[in-house]
Amino acid sequence: MDRFRKRFSGFSSLIVIAFVLIIILLIKDTGKAAAVRYLAAVFAVSFFMRPFFVQKHLKYPDEGFGLCFGLGLALCFFVCWTFCAITSFEFADAAVFGTFVIMAVSGMAVNRLTDKGPYITSEELRRFTGGFAVFAVIFLVFYYIIGFNPLVDPGTENYMDFGFMQTMYRQRSAIIYDIWFSNTKLNYYYLGQAAAVYLTRLAVTTPEYGYNLMLCTFVSSVFAMVFELVAGIANELLPDFKQKRLSLVWGGILGGSAAAFCANPHWILYGPVLSAAKKILGTDDGEHYWFPDGTVYINTQYNDPDNGKNEFPAYSVILGDLHAHVVNLIFVLPLIALLFEYALGKDEKETNRSRIYTLLVISVLLGMFKGSNYWDFAIYYVITGAVIVFTDVKKRGSSLNTMGKIAIKAFTVTIISIIAILPFTLNFSKMESGIQICTTHSPVMKMAVLWLPGVLTSLMLIFLLYFSRDSERFSANVARPALLAFVLCTLGLVITPEVVYVEDIYGGDNKRFNTMFKLTYQAYVLFAVIFGITVSVLLFRMFCGIASLYVMRICIGAAAIYCVLSVMYTPYAVYQRYGKVWKAGLRSGISSLEGLRSDGSYGFEMEAYNYLMGDESKVINIVEAAGNSYTHESALSVYTGACTPIGWYVHEWMWHNDSQPVQERADLVAYFYRSGNEEFCREFLKTYDIDYIFVGPAEVCKYPVNRNGFWNLGEICVETIWQDCELALIKVDRSRL
Repeated sequence: MDRFRKRFSGFSSLIVIAFVLIIILLIKDTGKAAAVRYLAAVFAVSFFMRPFFVQKHLKYPDEGFGLCFGLGLALCFFVCWTFCAITSFEFADAAVFGTFVIMAVSGMAVNRLTDKGPYITSEELRRFTGGFAVFAVIFLVFYYIIGFNPLVDPGTENYMDFGFMQTMYRQRSAIIYDIWFSNTKLNYYYLGQAAAVYLTRLAVTTPEYGYNLMLCTFVSSVFAMVFELVAGIANELLPDFKQKRLSLVWGGILGGSAAAFCANPHWILYGPVLSAAKKILGTDDGEHYWFPDGTVYINTQYNDPDNGKNEFPAYSVILGDLHAHVVNLIFVLPLIALLFEYALGKDEKETNRSRIYTLLVISVLLGMFKGSNYWDFAIYYVITGAVIVFTDVKKRGSSLNTMGKIAIKAFTVTIISIIAILPFTLNFSKMESGIQICTTHSPVMKMAVLWLPGVLTSLMLIFLLYFSRDSERFSANVARPALLAFVLCTLGLVITPEVVYVEDIYGGDNKRFNTMFKLTYQAYVLFAVIFGITVSVLLFRMFCGIASLYVMRICIGAAAIYCVLSVMYTPYAVYQRYGKVWKAGLRSGISSLEGLRSDGSYGFEMEAYNYLMGDESKVINIVEAAGNSYTHESALSVYTGACTPIGWYVHEWMWHNDSQPVQERADLVAYFYRSGNEEFCREFLKTYDIDYIFVGPAEVCKYPVNRNGFWNLGEICVETIWQDCELALIKVDRSRL
C-alpha cells in the first residue's frame, strides 16, 4: 500500500507539471514558449546543481528543490560572471551554457568521488519532482496574472531594472557601461539583475520576456525556499512522533505563505478589519485600502517625525519590482539553509570536510551580496557570525581555544568574501557616507502595528525552546542555539533603524528611509521562517499532548486565521494593480514591450526601438532628454539598452553620491537640444561618442528643440510628424564631425 501511495504521488506530480505546461501553451501569449523554456531552465539548474547543496542534516520534504535552485543559480551565475569579468570574455550564450555544463559535470563528479551512491534515487526524484510541481503551479498563477499589466512602468523602479537587464543583454559584458551616464561603468549593485540575465539566456529568451518571467520565478522560489527552511529546521529540532510529517508540512505551508503571499499586519488592521468595522457601524466613507499603504505607514504625511519604508515580497512582485533587494532574496535563503547545516555539524571528521565546504560557499555568497545588495552582506555577515558563535560555544564551551577558532573563521569568511567580489569592487565606488545616530524614531504604536505579531511569535518560540516545562526536550539539540541567534538577529533588524542609520543621498525627513527599508525587508521574511517553525512546534505539542489541547488549538487557530487574513492581501492587491484578472480576454501577454507596439502614443518610440535593436553593436550611445526620476523620460535607453549621457537625474545623483557631475551633463544635454549651435553640438557628439540623436515626444515637450545645431550631422533613420513637430532618429555621421 505504501509503495502504491509513493508511486501515485510521483505520478500525480508529473500530471500537475504536464497540466501547467499545457495551460501555458493554451494561453494566448507571444511569450508562452519562453515561459516553458524558463521553467525548464529552473528545473535544470536545480537538478544538476544538487550536489553543491549540502543536505547532511536538514531533510526537506521535496529534497530542497527551491534551495537547490537558489544556490545553483548563484554559483552558476557567479562563476560565469567572474570568469567573464576577469577575462573580458563575452557574458553571453557561450559563457552561460559553457559554465552551466562545466558546473553540472563537476557536480556529478563530486557526487561520484564522494561515494554518495546514485546521483538521485527514485524516491528522491519523486519528492524533488513534487517540489517542482508546486513551484510550477505558483509560477503559472503569476504568469497568468502579470500578463494583465506586463509593461515596464516609469512610475516605479522596474523601469530602471528592465533597463539594466536590457543593457547587460545588449552589451554582453560582465562589467557594464552605465545606461544613464554613458562612457562610465555602472556604479550600482547590479549583480541581481545580471543573474536574471543569466537565467534569461539559459532559457534562450530575451529581457522582453525574461523580466516578467523572473518575477514569476521569484515569488515561486520564496514560497518553496521558506517552506523547505521551516520543514528542514523543524525536522531537526523536533523529536520523532507519529504526526511529525504533518506538523512539518503545515508549518512550512504557513511559513511559505507568510513570506510569499502575505502583507505586513497593517493590511489586516486597516484592510479587512477596518472595512468590516465601518460597515457594521454604518460609517463607510467610500475610501478603500490602497495596496502600497502598508509600505509607507510611517510617514510625515501622517504627522510622523520622518519617513520610513516597510516592504515585503508580495508587494514587490505585484508592483513588478526586480530590484537588488528582491532578486538577492533568492540567494539569501539558501545561505540560511547552509548556515544551519554548518551549525548542526557534530563530529570532528565532518568539521574537516563538509563544514569547511559549507563555510566556503557561505563566504562566496556573502561576497556576491556586495555586488547585488550590499545591505544583505552586512545583515547576513552579522547573522552568520552570531549563529557560529552561539553554536560553537554550545558545542565546545566558551574557552579561549573556542574563541580563537571563531576568530579564525571570522577572518577566513571576511577575506574570502573580499576576494570573491574583487572584479566588481575594483570597478565600484561606495555611495554611503557613514553611520549616524538616529535623532528621530518611529511612533511606538505604529511599530506595534507593523511588528508586534512577529515579535510575539519570536518570543513564543524562545519561550518554548528555553523556558517551557518541556524545554529540556530541546536542550541537547544544537539547532536550539542556532535558532536563538537567528531570532535575536531578526529582532535586531527591526530595532537597528531606530538606533542608527546609514547616511546616503536621502536626507531630511528621509534620512532613515533606506536603512529601514532594506533591514525590515529581510526582517519580514525571517519572521515568516520563525512563524512557520513556531507553528510546527505548537503542532508537536498539541499532537503529543504536552500542553493543554485547548490552549494549543487556540494558538494554532489564531496563527491560521492570521495567515488567511494576511494572504487575502495578494488577491486584493492583484485586483488593484492588474484589474479583472478573471476576464481572460483582457490579458495582453507576458511581454514587457508588446503592449507599447500597439499603443499609438508610443508609436514613434517603438519605431526607433526597432531600428536600434537592429543595430548589432554591443555598446550604443544615444542622446535623448535628460530624465527626471519616475517619469517616462529616458525611455529609448531603457527599451533598447543603449547608453545616454544622462538619464534619471536623482538616481544618478545617488549612484555617484554627488549632484554636480549629474547637473553638468543635464545642462549640456539641454543646451544641445536648445542652442542651435552646430559647433557645440559637434563637440558634444564627439565628447560623448554619440551614435544616434533622438528627437521624440519627450524631447520636444521638455526643450524648445532647435534643430539647426545637429540636424545636418547625420542621416535620418526614422522620422514622423507629431503635433506639428518633426520627430526623428538620426544616425551620426562621423565624417561630418
